[in-house]
Amino acid sequence: MPICQNCGKQWTWSQTVKTIFKLKCPYCSKKQYESASSRWKGSILSVFLLLIILLPLNILFNFSPAAALFFGFVIVVIMLAVYPFFLTLSNEKEPYW
Repeated sequence: MPICQNCGKQWTWSQTVKTIFKLKCPYCSKKQYESASSRWKGSILSVFLLLIILLPLNILFNFSPAAALFFGFVIVVIMLAVYPFFLTLSNEKEPYW
């Protein structure tokens, strides 16, 4: 779980999910930023799940467009549920590379 770089308190899974788009610490209310390594892990996870799993399954089983959208939605939900475990925070915005 992410730890606030300002106050040092660890966020719970539910707190992280609630603030995933604004990343404001629930304890000290300071703005936090996603670290560059965390962004890298998140992009690898999304590419892995969407391209490595969904596309071959779609080719193998010849899903209908509605089924492919459904499985894509399920994968996005799984990514959002797992993402707090990979998230690390920073006090300042880091460059992408």
